[in-house]
Amino acid sequence: MGRFLWGFAFGAITILAVLAGIGHYLDVSDPLDKVDAIVAISGDTGARVETAISLWKAGYAPVLIFSGASSDPQSASSAELMKRTALAAGVPASSIVVEGSSATTEENATNVAQIMRAQGLHTAILVTSPYHQRRAALLFTREFDAAGLAFRNHPADDPDWDPNVWWIHDDSRKLTLVELAKLGALVAGQRGV
Repeated sequence: MGRFLWGFAFGAITILAVLAGIGHYLDVSDPLDKVDAIVAISGDTGARVETAISLWKAGYAPVLIFSGASSDPQSASSAELMKRTALAAGVPASSIVVEGSSATTEENATNVAQIMRAQGLHTAILVTSPYHQRRAALLFTREFDAAGLAFRNHPADDPDWDPNVWWIHDDSRKLTLVELAKLGALVAGQRGV
């Protein structure tokens, strides 16, 4: 009986460690330093835009780039909505660049790289949701390396997603599993993710 309990406990601890390991694998971050621009990409824009604004207010970059289309073509783009939030928080319009046509993370990376090259910007902090940071980093690395640009990862301060217990709540579990599927598709070489 004792061996069974030890085996069960070891198995349970191993499973929990693997699940938390998945969360921390997705939630990649780099040490912060001053850069030319802070880039926030669309999705769960609340935490993303608030984190980007906080970084801007802390003096990490003079420019905010918001990237992302709208899921409804009749409404304002996600990038425009993030800009409105930043303006309301006291960021001047002259410090904000809006890229409102990207419908995928791959398009975010391509379009942001083009904007940065056009504006003479070379370094950035990339802000997205923690569960999305790993895949976004892979796509931005591909585009930024080709353009001679560099970025640092800084996941949004998202109160609805915790890398240690993401599987407990339905919403965070669904987000994470979808993200893992998209990450797998990216690693397998599929485009448009």
